[in-house]
Amino acid sequence: MTHQIHFLENQSDFDRVMDALSTANWIGFDTEFVGEKYYIPVLGLIQVVSEEAIYLIDTLKVKELGKLLHLVADPAILKITHAGDNDYRLLYTLFGTVPSNTFDTQIAAGFVGYNYPAGFGKIVEKELRVTLAKSHTVANWEARPIDPKALDYAIEDVKYLPALHEKLTNKLRKHHRESWAREENRKWESPDFYAVDLHKELFANDLVHQIDFREKVFLMRLYRWRIERAQSSNIPRETVLQSRHISTVLRSTKGGPNAFKSNRTMPEGVWKKYLDTWQDLWKAPATEAERAVLDSIPRPLPEDPEREWTMELLYHFMKKQCLEHEISAALLFPKGDFNRLKSGSDDFDHALLQGWRAELMGAELVNWMKKGGKVEVTWGDGECRLTM
Repeated sequence: MTHQIHFLENQSDFDRVMDALSTANWIGFDTEFVGEKYYIPVLGLIQVVSEEAIYLIDTLKVKELGKLLHLVADPAILKITHAGDNDYRLLYTLFGTVPSNTFDTQIAAGFVGYNYPAGFGKIVEKELRVTLAKSHTVANWEARPIDPKALDYAIEDVKYLPALHEKLTNKLRKHHRESWAREENRKWESPDFYAVDLHKELFANDLVHQIDFREKVFLMRLYRWRIERAQSSNIPRETVLQSRHISTVLRSTKGGPNAFKSNRTMPEGVWKKYLDTWQDLWKAPATEAERAVLDSIPRPLPEDPEREWTMELLYHFMKKQCLEHEISAALLFPKGDFNRLKSGSDDFDHALLQGWRAELMGAELVNWMKKGGKVEVTWGDGECRLTM
């Protein structure tokens, strides 16, 4: 598993290497970026592994990445990643690149007995008998020169991807789950996966069901204002206004400075800086577009203890299926998605009851989860009997 290491700092060397890789059957890659200080992360380094070499691309010096992006989008070249979600989201955000022909070692591991999401080091250690150095999470990928230790870690992030791909592919093949892993990876290969809902925070805030119409309009505008300001200044939303202060702004804006002065939880400099803007947002009449958004907010269903109990029981049935087949339950049904199904939410993605998931759970359980129903429990003669 010996690779030559090449550091690419100029455009001509980068273009030459990418042209050579355009005929490869596969590449592995990873990205390093700085996200905590910005609304749109700064890409600091890309590591690419091929059959013979590892290339470290200094993305602060190599500005035109089109030839690499073409490889990522090329369906003839397999792309191997670990936890590639963040990498692909970043490439889409920065360049609009949609990948094709992807294989993710974290997803594959979830189909062959690992908990999902399993860390790279754990999978490498169990599959390849190699112990990686502890991950560095505080490297400054904007700093130049890059810390040599950080580069060593960056190399390890891709060095073992090819061997891991081979090991996990063999296990998937043995369990007849190659198509399952492929189906799960395919979600990254559609632009729809990267769509951003500007009203996601509004819909997720339970407060929206407890306030009147005018307050809902203001809350929606407040979230949108925070995003727009973060985008224009390229800073995190939390730097503009912390989420824990949203309810304070909602309650106090209409009351003016005195309302904020009586609430000591919010820094004075923040509300003084933005109060005039917030009051303008409060006073403006609702538009038709805003009314349409508010009308589309899913209304909470009445509490149904029977359904909640039944769905929790079924969730444990699914977990048992996963244990028996050595598949991570979190890969089958992320808890957040299951909670949306349990609550009867309109925004539950019914695609999660199709494909490999339906094959694993079985037609009867899938149909029951789609239609709902009641589970009857009877006790007697040393047994518990469940009837659906």
